[in-house]
Amino acid sequence: MRKSGVPALILALLAGGGAMTAAPAGAAAPEEITVYVDPDVPAGEARARSGRTAGDAVASFEEAERILRSKGAINARILTPGGTYYPEKEINWSYDPPGGDLTFAAVPGTGKVVFDGSRGNRAAAASGYYMTITSANSNITVSGRTIQRYTNGGIRIRGGSGDRVNNVTIKGNTFRYLGNKHSSGGIGYGGVHITSSSKVKITGNKFYYLENRSSPGAIHGVYLANATNSSVISGNRFGYVSGDPIRTRNNSKNNTVSGNKFWRAGTYAIFSDWRFSGEACGRGNVFKNNVVGRTSYYGKKFGSAKQGKVKPIKILMWGHDAPTNANLGGCSPAPVKSGGGNRYVTSRPW
Repeated sequence: MRKSGVPALILALLAGGGAMTAAPAGAAAPEEITVYVDPDVPAGEARARSGRTAGDAVASFEEAERILRSKGAINARILTPGGTYYPEKEINWSYDPPGGDLTFAAVPGTGKVVFDGSRGNRAAAASGYYMTITSANSNITVSGRTIQRYTNGGIRIRGGSGDRVNNVTIKGNTFRYLGNKHSSGGIGYGGVHITSSSKVKITGNKFYYLENRSSPGAIHGVYLANATNSSVISGNRFGYVSGDPIRTRNNSKNNTVSGNKFWRAGTYAIFSDWRFSGEACGRGNVFKNNVVGRTSYYGKKFGSAKQGKVKPIKILMWGHDAPTNANLGGCSPAPVKSGGGNRYVTSRPW
């Protein structure tokens, strides 16, 4: 029979001066609330709907946020039925119950959820992202959707120096046809664009055809800037990305990129760390166990070919200001290091 470790634990606590505190009698986990959002619902009906059933879905994520605030919800699922939607404006999610757990997903069994920015009101959605998250105190998960044809990018996780965003998970999504090659407007920056945040997990996503016609090197699959730290990018696919598919910038540290597959991606590198005037080098970023196509987005061979004023282009690279050979390096220790297990392939690895 298996022996219980509880008595030993009690003795250890008493010996160390510790105390055991019993949970309050009858304590229960906070109730999880489900709110349904169907962007095809006529906007005029939104306020009259409860959002609590699929048949009574609200028309916008703004309405969903209002419902959750009114109920003081701690844990919630925000579900959207399968279909293709053309939002008029960017989703700006700020509801942030401390210790909360919020999940954005598809209604089970209804098929793919696709958000397409090609018909949106560009004046109303000036930033050109599908969604911006500014919630600093909750765990947030976004899963199971296709995000396409937005100019600036897919999901923006926007923390500030005094209000960092932590513990966001982006999993099982497809980001495609992002950047100004596919939509008119400004410059594309990233499938997932993160600033001043920590412990972001980006897993099992597909990043395909992230391309700028103007400033092609400015768009990335995942862009971690301004002290974005301790994040994990794993098990993703990156294909046909005109900029470096992974980019850290300005003092972003201890991020791990592992178990991903890359094909025809990158201007100068697969993983680059960059800084501009007054910005700091990254540190402790690791690239390991990845599969990398032998050539860049432009068909240039890593380790030997020239792109612009940089030769050779490399899998890992760092520098500052204009990308030239003279501006490469300049950080000690190196901002990005290989953790081993990476390998080249000469055909698409999926």
